Amino acid sequence: MAYSARKSPLILLARLWARPLWWAVSVSGQSDVVRADVDRWIDCIGNDALVPLDEYSRFAYLAGALKEFRNVMHYRLRESPLPLRLAARVAYRPDPTIVLDSESIGPGFFLHHGTGTILCATSVGRNFWLNQHVSIGWSAKGQPTIGDDVTVAAGAVIAGPIAIGDGSTIGANAVVVRDVASGSVMVAPMAQPLEK
Repeated sequence: MAYSARKSPLILLARLWARPLWWAVSVSGQSDVVRADVDRWIDCIGNDALVPLDEYSRFAYLAGALKEFRNVMHYRLRESPLPLRLAARVAYRPDPTIVLDSESIGPGFFLHHGTGTILCATSVGRNFWLNQHVSIGWSAKGQPTIGDDVTVAAGAVIAGPIAIGDGSTIGANAVVVRDVASGSVMVAPMAQPLEK
């Protein structure tokens, strides 16, 4: 649901609907991290109509409009008491095709079109951008560690006990099984015509 100033009545409804989730985040001890997430999502979405909204209205919009954002909020609430987590899952349904199972994910995590995505890393740094149909996780030897300001594009696979350096970009459909130096751009081969 793209937001425009014409849809401001929807923000009023979203503000009512999202209040319990906002409260759950507030009591979880994750408020600062979630604020960084919200700011990053607003920056990454690039919709100027969202910028002047107050902090809670931005949160309410994201929670109401984007299942991927709800998945991130459920990840942030993972240390909360079980009854709170279960109630949040029922009231604020996440996308069931997104798995976030990392020991830690830094603030500013942006999950863009996250459908069909698995993130199982030892740790993930701040300002991580993750696209759809990405698989990050285990090999027989371990799982990856991802630095700060990393972007992983659609369809990429990152596997094993490797390090993805700060400021790296993993391109669409790239398969990464070795360490990536900071600031690197890793890409998959371009499609080639099949010789007959």
